[in-house]
Amino acid sequence: MNITSYNFKRILPQIAVGLFVLFIIAAVVFLNKFTYKNSSSDNSVSLDKSAEVLTILSPHWEGIRVEFQNAFNKWRISKGKNPVKINWIDVGGTSDIIKYIRSSFKHSSEGIDADIFFGGGTEPYITLARENLLTRTIISENILSNIPPDIFGQPIYDTNGYWYGAALSGFGILYNKVVMEKFKLPIPKTWNDLSMPPLRTWVGSADPRKSGSTHMMYEIILQAYGWKTGMWTIAALSGNIRSFTQSASTVPKDIAVGETAAGLCIDQYAWSTMEKISGDRLGFALPKGLTVVTADGIAVLKGAPQAAIAADFITFILSEAGQKIWMLRKNTIPGSPEKFQLNKMPVWPSLFSKYEKYTYFTDNPFLWKSSVKYSSPKSSARWGILNDYIGAVLIDPHKKCADAWAKVCDLPETNSMKILFLENLISENELMNFATNQYRDNRWRAKLLSKWANEARSKYDEILK
Repeated sequence: MNITSYNFKRILPQIAVGLFVLFIIAAVVFLNKFTYKNSSSDNSVSLDKSAEVLTILSPHWEGIRVEFQNAFNKWRISKGKNPVKINWIDVGGTSDIIKYIRSSFKHSSEGIDADIFFGGGTEPYITLARENLLTRTIISENILSNIPPDIFGQPIYDTNGYWYGAALSGFGILYNKVVMEKFKLPIPKTWNDLSMPPLRTWVGSADPRKSGSTHMMYEIILQAYGWKTGMWTIAALSGNIRSFTQSASTVPKDIAVGETAAGLCIDQYAWSTMEKISGDRLGFALPKGLTVVTADGIAVLKGAPQAAIAADFITFILSEAGQKIWMLRKNTIPGSPEKFQLNKMPVWPSLFSKYEKYTYFTDNPFLWKSSVKYSSPKSSARWGILNDYIGAVLIDPHKKCADAWAKVCDLPETNSMKILFLENLISENELMNFATNQYRDNRWRAKLLSKWANEARSKYDEILK
């Protein structure tokens, strides 16, 4: 038997599993599209040419945009106000949006022809508020009294009113049970499990420089395990990753079709994918005691042209009517989403029990327990430099990183080459010092990135020679 024939027969079961699951997903997607075209399209609010325009910067997907635009306009009409057109600006992921906002304000310090920043976690809003790029928005007490200021120490909104959590996000591991069983792979239940040698080439992750939710999971790993062990985990996990995708939404799709077996996934994407795939084919693990729940923010930008309508939009998002859009199954009860099911957790604790019969998820995160002492200020301060470090050391040289990991992953922890692979190129104190001082100097930053890249390539070359 020649090598080519052997390799083909070896991967044939994997191909079969992938094709089988792909067929299921194709059928589901087709049915979903058919349903969308024939369900509640007639319920959309019509707009005339004179309608005012609200401009929103957001990394959110189509479903969130469609459902909230339609629901917001129905809410405005019920209040005796005219519906508005929403112009959704897509400049990329959360990190791209932050760069866009900063760059735009450099050229126009009083405003940037955008009204709202919507989505992307909590840390970007803490940073933008500190940089005076957000506008204070007052929310009535009859709404705000239903929302606790924090969850396990993580802020849900800014007490000064510069930003608010529109919904909650949980972070975990999505896995394909069919693939796991077929190839006798261990099911990962913790972040560290994703670094197990049998999962080499089977793990999926987005590039944290492109995805805010993925960045959050790397930050959670660091704060759950501590800097030294956390970075070891991220390095080994990166060695197991098949490839870093440009979007977090690609990860669950790859897992569903068997392209990868497990990966880092935000709860919304996990639950939405599981809901579409019939049967018990996928599993989702929230690492016990090793994860956190954070708010997904919204804020009015400084100098917003439509500041009053923008404040109205945030008021609606935080109201019970807006919170129902996040959590309810589509077309179940009045006020539920009509075309897209969003499967996202609300910031009102009381709504979990009130609508438990009409949601995909059943757990109330306000009742969870977590031993992670997560610091949002720390995460916010080092957001950019942490992305740069992971990118320069693990993502940009990923081919060499993965090859080096393949060579050392099964070796004892005391092996010198394995120690070299897991070695951190910078301490937490050094990184935090850089983040709060020299990092804003672009020339200095470029030199640091070059230094990290060279050091990473050197250690991989040493392992591979």
